[in-house]
Amino acid sequence: MLGLHDVQYLYEFLFWLITFFILKKVWHKPRVRLVYGYACATFNVIAVMFFTAMSVMGTMTSLDAFSFGLLHAMVAAVMLTLVRLSQKL
Repeated sequence: MLGLHDVQYLYEFLFWLITFFILKKVWHKPRVRLVYGYACATFNVIAVMFFTAMSVMGTMTSLDAFSFGLLHAMVAAVMLTLVRLSQKL
């Protein structure tokens, strides 16, 4: 299958494709956008905690954990900012 020996890529592609079509149908509802924004921010904060734990346990170098954690912290901050701005509009 296109040189891929693992079907995980197919599963991930199908998951995001189905998610896209579901969100396309319900995205006009403010409650859906609110829950999606908070869920995305929460998952990114959890990822920051995982990267911190991996750094403390020694399974990931400190600089790698810091860079990935910073990336996810910025995404969480952007999502929370967008949720707050959409509530004010």
